[in-house]
Amino acid sequence: MSTSFQYFIQPMFKRKLLDHSLLSTVSENIKTLYNVSGELVKELKEDPQNIAGAFYKLAPFFKLYSVYAYDYEQVLSLLQTKQENDLPFKDFINNQETRPEVGRKLPSLLITPIQRVPRYKLLLQEVLQHTPNKHKEYNLLQVCLVEVEKAARHINTLIEQHEETQNLLKLQKCIVNSINLVKPGRKLIKQGALMRVSRRGSSTYRRYFVLLNDILLYCKGDPQNSLTICCVLPLNKCKIESVLSGGLFRVTCLTETLLLYSEKDDSNLWMEAIRNSIKKYAECRQTLRKDSSSRKPLRHNNLNLFPSENIPIVAGKRKRPNEETEINLDGSSIMYLKKDNEADADMQSENNCLLLLRKFKRFKNNNNFEHIKSYKQNIYYDITDKENVHFTERNSSRLSSIPSTNLKEEPSTFKSISEFFLSLGSSLKEFFKFR
Repeated sequence: MSTSFQYFIQPMFKRKLLDHSLLSTVSENIKTLYNVSGELVKELKEDPQNIAGAFYKLAPFFKLYSVYAYDYEQVLSLLQTKQENDLPFKDFINNQETRPEVGRKLPSLLITPIQRVPRYKLLLQEVLQHTPNKHKEYNLLQVCLVEVEKAARHINTLIEQHEETQNLLKLQKCIVNSINLVKPGRKLIKQGALMRVSRRGSSTYRRYFVLLNDILLYCKGDPQNSLTICCVLPLNKCKIESVLSGGLFRVTCLTETLLLYSEKDDSNLWMEAIRNSIKKYAECRQTLRKDSSSRKPLRHNNLNLFPSENIPIVAGKRKRPNEETEINLDGSSIMYLKKDNEADADMQSENNCLLLLRKFKRFKNNNNFEHIKSYKQNIYYDITDKENVHFTERNSSRLSSIPSTNLKEEPSTFKSISEFFLSLGSSLKEFFKFR
């Protein structure tokens, strides 16, 4: 640490080669760690036999190394970028590295403080192995080892959290939607392209899926260019099952069903990752569940059943934002951010059938339907030629009582009914062909 500070960081400030707030933060962190390390060396020099006492006194301060480790990756990236774009700065680094007092590369010097706490752990383990069980400092050495292991775990946890946050930020930069992926405790589990099978099984589409520890993102596009989130599936509402031994599996979330498989033959890895994430998320929700989470949803007149004696009532109109705001991804229900029209195109005909069925029911319930029925019963057809059809009306008064609009609606409505049955027949034909 003294070498990196004396021959690199301090000259950078004096020559104003690199003016960045991050470098100032690292400089202060190195000074702090240098003082902690110097105090440990001082204790060991004063009493070389009191190894356990020296570590026991300074072990709680070893967690300060996590602050330096938190900024290490950013500092290293900053220095590398500066060397690539600034030739004088690159020459300065090369000259300092070749000095006999240094003799090492700058990255190897910067990583030394992060490696120090694990080395302390190895040192104490080796000392314990050579210390008799009945020695007066054996128990104290064990306590010191436990404290150093706590500090090492604390450092590793902070580094992992920082890396997970950076991964989420990197992913969010690729996403077109205005969303906020970064959330305390959220982790990126797996991401990659999967093939989605259409609902009829007649076609497949490549889609990009991102598995987080609480939600599954269904996206279109490529992270190298841009990603558009079509749907957000909460894991606590998801179920996964294998459909075929060849790698096809089904993800079901409330009303949404996805048939998926991987082109890279890693469908089993995807199923295992999703299944484990669902299980772990359910366990976490079970341990963190509050009493209020087991309540049933209340609506309208039943709202007075909710215990709200300490909830203030705020009156006022809700203001609508003028600009587009970020969307916080909720893990309680499915969120559709953009419709995947390409993958759901085969469902248009079925939706048209349902629409025609509604029109038929609406026509059947029409009040004028009885007039049209009585009108048809009182018309006589006299077929005199294969091409001409003549008819006479038995009661012209009933004809005059029928509104003209009903006569116009009759052929269009029956045409809709015929289109409905044709669509229904084609859908059944396609269904049996798929089966």
